[in-house]
Amino acid sequence: MTHSPARRTAGPADGFRPDLEGLRAVAVALVLLYHASVPHFTGGYVGVDVFFVLSGFFITGLLLREVGRSGTISLPDFYARRARRLLPASALVLLVTVISAAMFMPPLRVPDVAGDAASAALYVSNIHFALQATDYLQADLAPSPILHFWSLSVEEQFYVFWPALVLLVVRLARGREDFGRWIALVAGIIVVSSFGIAIWLTEANAPWAFFSLLTRAWELGLGALLAIGATQLARIPDRVAALTAWLGLILIGLAGVLLDTSTPFPGTAALLPTVGSALVIAGGFRQSSLAPGRWLSKAIPRFLGRISYSLYLWHWPLLVIPAAALDSKLPWWARAGLVAASIGCSWATQRWVEAPFRRGWRIGTVARRNLAMAGALTLVVATVSLGIGVRAVNALHGTATADASTDEARLDEILGGLPSLSPGPASPGASDTPNLSPGPGTTADPPTNPALDLPPTRGGPVPAGLRPSLADARTDQARPYDDGCHVNQADTVSGPCTYGDPNGSRTVVLLGDSHAASWFPAVERLAKERGWRLLSLTKSGCSSVDISQWNTPLKRVYSECKQWRENTFRRIEAERPALVLVANDRGFRVVAADGTTTLKGADRTEAWRMGMARTLSRLAPVAGHVVVIGDTPLSIFDVPVCLSEHQADTLACATSFARSVSPAWLAEEASAATRGGAGFVDPTAWVCPSDPCPAVIGNFMVLRDKHHLATPFSAALSRRLGDAIQALGAMP
Repeated sequence: MTHSPARRTAGPADGFRPDLEGLRAVAVALVLLYHASVPHFTGGYVGVDVFFVLSGFFITGLLLREVGRSGTISLPDFYARRARRLLPASALVLLVTVISAAMFMPPLRVPDVAGDAASAALYVSNIHFALQATDYLQADLAPSPILHFWSLSVEEQFYVFWPALVLLVVRLARGREDFGRWIALVAGIIVVSSFGIAIWLTEANAPWAFFSLLTRAWELGLGALLAIGATQLARIPDRVAALTAWLGLILIGLAGVLLDTSTPFPGTAALLPTVGSALVIAGGFRQSSLAPGRWLSKAIPRFLGRISYSLYLWHWPLLVIPAAALDSKLPWWARAGLVAASIGCSWATQRWVEAPFRRGWRIGTVARRNLAMAGALTLVVATVSLGIGVRAVNALHGTATADASTDEARLDEILGGLPSLSPGPASPGASDTPNLSPGPGTTADPPTNPALDLPPTRGGPVPAGLRPSLADARTDQARPYDDGCHVNQADTVSGPCTYGDPNGSRTVVLLGDSHAASWFPAVERLAKERGWRLLSLTKSGCSSVDISQWNTPLKRVYSECKQWRENTFRRIEAERPALVLVANDRGFRVVAADGTTTLKGADRTEAWRMGMARTLSRLAPVAGHVVVIGDTPLSIFDVPVCLSEHQADTLACATSFARSVSPAWLAEEASAATRGGAGFVDPTAWVCPSDPCPAVIGNFMVLRDKHHLATPFSAALSRRLGDAIQALGAMP
């Protein structure tokens, strides 16, 4: 086969390659299919990895061509070009998104979105979202309409140092023609070291691995190596080049359909889309009728590739904000319509914002002026965003009542006048409702409909003196969170964590996960009143039940939980406390001994029973008493967010008893406690005294999210918890 000069390279001297414009379309299409929840495209998030490789290739090629023309690199000109290329469109989308959030999203979410936008404007949103993803109490927050900006932050952080490194190598080479080899060596070091960090950190801390520059730099570096080796890659025979490019597209496609959110990523799984992208780029240096570049260079792929940056910016807020405003998942036709709308917005943005600024039609190409524009846009976006956030917070502040004891007296009055669902003599306030407490060695049958005995919940406006106020709900947390005694997911040992009377003769231990930590305010108040030495031993997402758990954020077996649990048991054995209070979330994922199989149904229940028996067998011989606190009722709403949106009627944020309470699970907990020689306290009647389970009781917000007791409400339940422990004969 003969080769004409036009076919020896895929693009002109400026580095433009129409097939790679089409590859951008593939990347953004994968992201759109994934975010629009199109079936089978569970790994569409890998489109971002395709963008990373392409970006590394394009930018490094640009830098090398500048060195070829001038012998050096102008860093001000480089950053000026980046500013003209990226900032106008991103600033527009950020401002529209924040303003739209203030108009249509629940008020309590507006400050979060504003903070997200400010971090995105400063190109640190990847760090911001990594911190949020590793915060157990924030990990359940609804997705931010700014979330997708994390990848732009990674790219720009990479380009803070990469051009400077290239310039340094060029200057050290002092005009030598082999400077490209030294740049390749630097890029190779980045690729190898970053990939090694990615493999390690994906196992150690998946959220940071996903969002971190350190674990993504190798993908951009891989693109850089392709740009450096362009001359050699252009010599590949046509057939080999075509097969290489087709193989690359296949790998990208496989990544898009085989991976999903449970895949540890980036790690080794990121090799599929990144190597695939590299193969498409490498094979595309030689184009023929057999190459996929022929189709990638068609009008439609090139159009989508041309608007891909704006399309990436627009599609996500257009999908998220309507869903948040309606508080429901959008139907497929609505998602399809919004994706179509995002294409229209992106075309307009590319034509009237991106292109004019990039080509200097709006502001020119003088670096100083461009950088000033960049600073001004960043300042405007950050200032406007934070201003909208502050205004939203101020609007949510209530008026605290002067005397908290008045609110607590009213709470006692409300709860005291309602029937109880507590399970018989094992808990306070027993009534003639069905008994959930089984006898020794048995499993009680749950009542068919215990909510029939409950009075209906009354609505009404959010009280002005709500505790905590809506503005403070996101920062409402017990002391162990503030002083580091609620152990995070990475740690395996608790600190001293002593509260109450440090010199008290009676030691009480609060043991469990974040649901145990939500009882801390009540237990701490009892400790102060009764002179207990209180040890708070709790860990995020880590049940005290001796069982193997899966950690969803880490995407692996929660080995740190097992280690912490063993260390904690040994500490309790050494302390020999008068009382151990055990509380846990019922919703954690249980895995089999192989570490991968998720146990469900009867298998999960049986594994939990055995694990609880092992835990109680460790505690009972070394503690004066052990009391299990049943899991609290749940909400289908993020309660503070819902209340901020429905301030005229709290009933809109109530959850039906049937969806909030699991009598069968309470029976399992009570039965396990009885078999293990422990007492059992059921808090259901305190948290859900009417049907539907209220979001507000008196002046108290019941839950701070979907499943954690709000701190003031927990503290107000201290007397009831104390009476329950007293009724069991377990009070120290």
